[in-house]
Amino acid sequence: MAASTKVTVGIVGCGAITEMYYAPSLRELEHAGYATVTAIFDPSVERVSKVGAQLIGAKQFTEFSDFVKSAPQLAIVASPAKFHAEQTIRLLESGASVLCEKPIASNLAEAEEMLAAAAPAKGKLAVGLFRRFFPACNLIREYIAAETLGRPIDFEFSEGGVFNWPAQSASFFQKKTAQGGVFLDVGAHVLDLMLWWFGDPTNFDYSDDAMGGLEINSVARFQFTNGLRGRVQLSRDWELPNNYVIRCEKGWLAWKVSDANHVEIGAKGSSRTILGETLEDGSSAANYAESFVAQLANCIEAITGDEKLVVPGEEGIRSLRLIEKCYQSRKLLAMPWLTEVEMERARELAV
Repeated sequence: MAASTKVTVGIVGCGAITEMYYAPSLRELEHAGYATVTAIFDPSVERVSKVGAQLIGAKQFTEFSDFVKSAPQLAIVASPAKFHAEQTIRLLESGASVLCEKPIASNLAEAEEMLAAAAPAKGKLAVGLFRRFFPACNLIREYIAAETLGRPIDFEFSEGGVFNWPAQSASFFQKKTAQGGVFLDVGAHVLDLMLWWFGDPTNFDYSDDAMGGLEINSVARFQFTNGLRGRVQLSRDWELPNNYVIRCEKGWLAWKVSDANHVEIGAKGSSRTILGETLEDGSSAANYAESFVAQLANCIEAITGDEKLVVPGEEGIRSLRLIEKCYQSRKLLAMPWLTEVEMERARELAV
């Protein structure tokens, strides 16, 4: 992309995701001549100043209306999910394209309003499900689609540990700002990959420990038309394997959540395992940071050229749609460490 086609970019929300990933990625894209960061917004002077120190030259705003008036071509909405719909719709109506962090919104009704606003808009709406840019996740999708190891039979996905994300507010744990807990937050990524790889399930069973609040642990089981069955377990306080295992007719695939560029591949009847290196050009392995760069580059190319968005709004809403269905049929998670009196109280709170 030539320097004359640089896209102006603005950031809404200066929390940890912006400080750790979006700001460094945008600096790299500025250096490569893809983008110019012109504006950043956060209601906190401290936060906007801290991120502003990484993005020299960008105007700093603490009023959202002033940010909208600055008219960036691409706005990254990385605020708490409660604000995604209102901010995204205003930006789309102003003519900007939007990359909205996951989950696309705090509930399905708001997400559908966002898609309705995007349909006639000049700009585009993308959703920040960056794992679709992992070479490992793309390799898994190719193996499943081609049935390289035969038809998938079952899967087990687990993610979790003691919560250590450097959150800059309590929004993760307050129902007034977050309509869901770990299943909405981490589940947006996990279910997006599941839907991308396997399609929509026909049946599901969901349980968590929300008890009227926000869940810390959740377990979901899914069934698909081809007989495939799977289990997804998530936690914010229990160290899980953080591993995805997919068993097929002729072998299996295993992926570690933190490894963007490798997949373990095993064949049925063989004691040997292949550690698949998904890049073939000798370049350094992809990682979280590089995947954020790729995600932003895809948005920029979609604005300036003919490239299609990897995760348009229509795709980003799919995981939220399934999450909301699960919440509507939630059951109380089995907690055998509680006494019968405590469990009875837990049932009361869950109702």
